[in-house]
Amino acid sequence: MQTLADALSETLQLAWIAGQRGAMHDLSCADSPTGGASLVNHLNLINPCAIQIIGPLELSHLTALAQTDRAESIQRLFTHALTVILSDGVVAPPVLRDAADRHAVALFGTPLDGEKILVHLRRFLSEALAERATVHGVCLEVLGIGVLLTGASNVGKSELALELVTRGHRLIADDAPEFARITPDTLQARCPAVLQYLLEVRGLGLLNVRAMYGDNAVKQTKNLRLVIELRHTAPTPTDLVRLHGTYDECTILGITVPVIVIHVAPSRNVAVLVEAAVRKHLLHETGYDAADDLARRQLKLIEAQHP
Repeated sequence: MQTLADALSETLQLAWIAGQRGAMHDLSCADSPTGGASLVNHLNLINPCAIQIIGPLELSHLTALAQTDRAESIQRLFTHALTVILSDGVVAPPVLRDAADRHAVALFGTPLDGEKILVHLRRFLSEALAERATVHGVCLEVLGIGVLLTGASNVGKSELALELVTRGHRLIADDAPEFARITPDTLQARCPAVLQYLLEVRGLGLLNVRAMYGDNAVKQTKNLRLVIELRHTAPTPTDLVRLHGTYDECTILGITVPVIVIHVAPSRNVAVLVEAAVRKHLLHETGYDAADDLARRQLKLIEAQHP
């Protein structure tokens, strides 16, 4: 709970009221079959969550219960919950303070309304408790989408990343970007804290991209939508590859991500090719493919010539 309090105390204007011994609880140990968002909800004594929000209506319900029923409800609440948050500036009754201290359950208060608390907590928990994996490569934001550059260790990923940064794109993470599965079909990329803003370039050593190029040259997080694999050698292309390019797929944390292969050679401007690959991918997501467009034009021409 201490991690949650540290991360959201300012955003949610949290005040720790009672149950300070609850700081030792770890939400990652809570039962959450459907993900972090299911760990938090408004007061529910039938299917209790790890984090429960009590507003004026919920407190009125508890207060209106007969003494025995109220005691049983409060006992059930603090037996299952790891944290209780009083919303809308609700003043904690002594019975809730005592129960929080007795059960070592963190009791917070905030002037914010319950729905706003729910939105922030679900977003925070989805990211904090998401599955994570580290993939070798360089992750950037290129033309507004998250792109992972992969390839052999000497293929020039970092040099390419540096050139893309100078062209106005943003570095997320070099060498060991971390990916979190924040929804069933969304991978969020971020940089480990120890490597933040750093880019290693052969011959230059470590560069602090933020210090050199400013805040606009870096990005904290971005959802991954495309992998670009750099290869040294290019096989003799077939007609199909010449028209459509070299495509593949990879799987990260169970999510399939499209891969575009770019062959690296001294005469090729790889940064321009990466930008073109991203633009082509964005068009492909809208349903447009230049090779298919050419095929349709040829078919129309043939039909016109042979009605």
